[in-house]
Amino acid sequence: MGDRADDPARNCAGCGRPLSRYNKGPVCQGCVSAGRPRPGRAGGTLVDRGRPAQLRYERGRQADENPEPRQRGESGRPTLLRVLIAQRHWQRFQVFEAQFRRAARELAERDGDPDLAKLTVSSRQWERWCSGNVRTEPYPDACRVLEHLFGYPVQQLLAPAGQHIDGDRRGAQSGDIRELMAWVATTNTTDDAIAQLGHGAAYLAEAHSRMPQRAVLAGVLQAHQKAGDLLRSGKQRLRQTRELLRIDSEILAHACLLLGDLGQDVKADEYGTASLTLAQEVGCGEELAWSAQAKTARWLQKYVESAEAARRGFEVSALSPVKVELAYREANAIALFGDTGRAREALQRAQEVAGALPADRGSPWSVWSFPAGRQAIFELSVAIHTGDPDGALRAAAVADAAWASGEPRVPANWAQIRAGSGIACLMKGSLDEAADHVAPVLRLPRELRISTVMGYLLKLEELLAESRFAQSATAAGLAVKVRDFISSASLGTDETEEK
Repeated sequence: MGDRADDPARNCAGCGRPLSRYNKGPVCQGCVSAGRPRPGRAGGTLVDRGRPAQLRYERGRQADENPEPRQRGESGRPTLLRVLIAQRHWQRFQVFEAQFRRAARELAERDGDPDLAKLTVSSRQWERWCSGNVRTEPYPDACRVLEHLFGYPVQQLLAPAGQHIDGDRRGAQSGDIRELMAWVATTNTTDDAIAQLGHGAAYLAEAHSRMPQRAVLAGVLQAHQKAGDLLRSGKQRLRQTRELLRIDSEILAHACLLLGDLGQDVKADEYGTASLTLAQEVGCGEELAWSAQAKTARWLQKYVESAEAARRGFEVSALSPVKVELAYREANAIALFGDTGRAREALQRAQEVAGALPADRGSPWSVWSFPAGRQAIFELSVAIHTGDPDGALRAAAVADAAWASGEPRVPANWAQIRAGSGIACLMKGSLDEAADHVAPVLRLPRELRISTVMGYLLKLEELLAESRFAQSATAAGLAVKVRDFISSASLGTDETEEK
């Protein structure tokens, strides 16, 4: 494409800048348009002040034709310029004018020529170009803009379509490659900044079970804001955009979990949908979004929707702790719906995938981890809802063993296991054993009396009201303690698990 300094031996006699190959005279068009005096000629100007019409015309710097023809197209054959205008759907003058002015501004910035940014094109000249019968070349600056806009030398643009000018085209192709490489390398961020954002998201995922949820949510929303600002405020390299979308999808999925835990179910659903949209756009990480959506639907008591979301996520995810969690979420949701057969099938899939996981599963603190203790909670829940109290007690024993071996124990998880064990004992008619399991839960401090624990205790209270326990003083006393505990519970919600 045309370069302003393609003939360094020739400089403008007015301003001293290098002349482009389109400037056949001794001065550039900027000096002609401004009417600046020619050096060495006192009082002389480059424009005849006695010709005001010409002066107004030149000052407007309209992209009109030179008075002397240089290139004649063959009548009846459309020029390459006309073909390109049609291909780009710029047949309306307002559309072409906007593109021409944009190209002029870009070229002015690239070449350090602010006057070029003021260049316009008249509707009369545009009509001539579109007619396909252009007989003269535009002024030099207009030639430069047309080359920049279409990527062909002006001589070829004004020639009939299909006619090649090999030497000039090779130069245009070289310019195209340079511009393409500059476009690819343009970015408003750095790899280090994106990596730091990813590290921050991973830290917040680990802090999920160790810090107050509102504090974690504030950090998650700040991280989302930063990722969104980068994505919207400018252009990154394509691989950087892909990585930003992946990280923000994970951040949004985490926000979905936290918002659901804090009872903001509608907003949680919005964030979960956004997370899935970004993951599908980038082509990876869908399993996190599906897991968050499955949990939100479960809390909204949309059991079938929850099970289907979990199944979709299971099918698209690679072997990972999240894949195990998705199978357990399907089993739990569909068990609550009442489909015992499907619940047991999903539970078996979960156990099989869990058995295939490698020993090194990453940090057990992360919200995206799924250690044995958390698996046991889902198994216990499914067993209760499918009428298998012995299975529930076996799951509780697995959780206890995992925590005894050093696996991190989240207080909410421990309380759910204890309360769930009490429910299983009541299902078997063992009132005293149920009271033993539930007693430590009833001593929890107020800040740990959260919604998931409340869900188990409400189920326990319901069982204690059954007629078979009507004459039991132990049942009556336990029911009073449970009601007192529920009435004094914090409005907070759970740290990790299902209600």
